[in-house]
Amino acid sequence: MVKIKIDGVEYEVDEKKNLIDATKEVGVEIPYFCYHPALSIVGMCRMCLIEIEGVPRLQAACNTPVKEGMGIITKSDRVKEARAGTMEFLLANHPLDCPVCDKAGECRLQDNAFGSGTGHSRFEFDKRNIPQEEIGTNLIINHNRCIVCYRCVRFEEEKVGESNLGLFERGNHSIIGLAKSEPIDHNYQGALADICPVGALLNNKTLFKSRVWWYKSHKSVCHGCSTGCNVTTNVRDNKMYRYMVRENYDQGMFFLCDKGRFDLDWMNENRLHSYLDHGTASTSKEVISKIVDRMKSAKAIVVLGGAHESNETLETLKKGFESISRELGGKSIQWESRVTDAQNKDTEQVDFLLTKDNHPNTRGAIDLGITTQSGISGIISAVKSGVIDLVIVLKESIPEGIDASKVIVFDTNLTDAAKNASLAAPIQIFAETAGSFTNKNGLKQNFEQSMNAIKGLQSASGVVDLIFQKLSERMEASVGNS
Repeated sequence: MVKIKIDGVEYEVDEKKNLIDATKEVGVEIPYFCYHPALSIVGMCRMCLIEIEGVPRLQAACNTPVKEGMGIITKSDRVKEARAGTMEFLLANHPLDCPVCDKAGECRLQDNAFGSGTGHSRFEFDKRNIPQEEIGTNLIINHNRCIVCYRCVRFEEEKVGESNLGLFERGNHSIIGLAKSEPIDHNYQGALADICPVGALLNNKTLFKSRVWWYKSHKSVCHGCSTGCNVTTNVRDNKMYRYMVRENYDQGMFFLCDKGRFDLDWMNENRLHSYLDHGTASTSKEVISKIVDRMKSAKAIVVLGGAHESNETLETLKKGFESISRELGGKSIQWESRVTDAQNKDTEQVDFLLTKDNHPNTRGAIDLGITTQSGISGIISAVKSGVIDLVIVLKESIPEGIDASKVIVFDTNLTDAAKNASLAAPIQIFAETAGSFTNKNGLKQNFEQSMNAIKGLQSASGVVDLIFQKLSERMEASVGNS
C-alpha cells in the first residue's frame, strides 16, 4: 500500500493498481470508456484524463501506475474542459436514439454525457449513417453508435483467442467490422455486447425484450457449469429475463459465457407444477403415499444427482434421507451426486470459462460426502441385478440401463425423466430460494432469491420432509394399533 493525494485528500491505495482502479477503491470515480480491468490498456478514448502534480500535460489515468507521494487532480477546470471536449467529439456523430436503444439506462455514454458533457453540441452537419449489420449468430452491430473503444477487438483476441473483429478505415470513416467472411459463432457473443460501453453491440435474443429499469435485480451465481461466474439476475413479472455479469475483482470474474447467460427459458417455461403418477397428473397426497409405500417395500434405495441444488438444500436433504433410513429400520439409502463423466474427473475446460461439468455444485456435493465408492456405473449394475430396487433421481436424466418403473423423479420441469418415471414430484429451482454453490476451485459463493415459487411448490428437501412426515405418521399409527 502507498499514500497518494487525490484532489488534496490523502488516501492509502494499492500500489499494484492503476489510477482508475485505485481511486475507485476509495470512492473517487474517474470516467472512462475503453479501459477494462481484465483487458490490455490502449488509452484510446481519452476520457480518463487527469492532472498529476509536477507533470505539465494531462495524463490518461488508465495507463498511469500508482506511486508513493503522487498527487492527482480529477476535478479541476482543465480536466473538466478536456473531458467535455472528448464527449463533444464522441457525440458529434452519435445518433440521438436513446429512447429506442437497448442499452438505455445502463449506457456509459449516457452517464458520462451527463457527468462530463456540456449539454449542447456545436456539430451542425449531417451525422454519418451506416446500415446496421448482423455480424454473429446472435450479434448485431450498430455502427452509428460505436465510439471505437476497441474493447470488443481486445476481448476476442485476448480472452476468446479469435480475431473476428477489426478496425477499418480512418478518421470519421472508422468502423469496427468483421475481419472474416464468416459470422461470429463462439460462446462469448453475449460478453461482446456486455463489454460494449454503448449500444453498438446487441444480442438478438434479448433485443427489445424489456427496459432495464423494469427489472428487479439480485446477486446470484451462474448455474451453467462448475466455474460459478458471479451474475446479477434481471427478473420482471416473476420471469427470469437475463443474466448480467457481476464483476468480482478479488476472484478475477469479469465475463460470462453464452451457455450460462442465455440458458434461462427453462426457468420460465415447461415447469413441473403437478405431482405425476406414471406421467399423469395426480395429487401430492396420493404420490407421497405411494412413494412411502415404495420405500417401505424396497430392498435398498439409491439417490442420484443433487449437484444442481444449493449447499443448504443438500445438507437438509442429507439429514432428511438419514432420518428416513432410520425410520425404515436402517434400510440402506446410498447417494451418488456424480452422474456424468465430467463430474468424476478433474475439471476440464471447454474454453477459458466454460467447463465440461454442467453442474454448479458438484464440488459442494462432494465436500458433503454425497458420493459412493462404486460410482454411477456400480449403481447401475446394482439396479440391473436387483440389489437396488428403488432409484430417486434429483433433476437429472434417468441413466441408461435403469428401468423407469424403478425410478422416482424430483424435477423442476416437465422433462422426459419426469414423464417416464413411475412417480414424479415438482420442486423449486435454485433461483426461487437463497443459498450457495461451491465452484470447481472450492470457493463457496452465496446467491440471493431472485424469483418467487408458486404457492405450495416445495424445494427438494421440502418434498423429502413431506415423505418423512407421512412415513413417521404411518409408523406411529402402526405402533398405536399393536
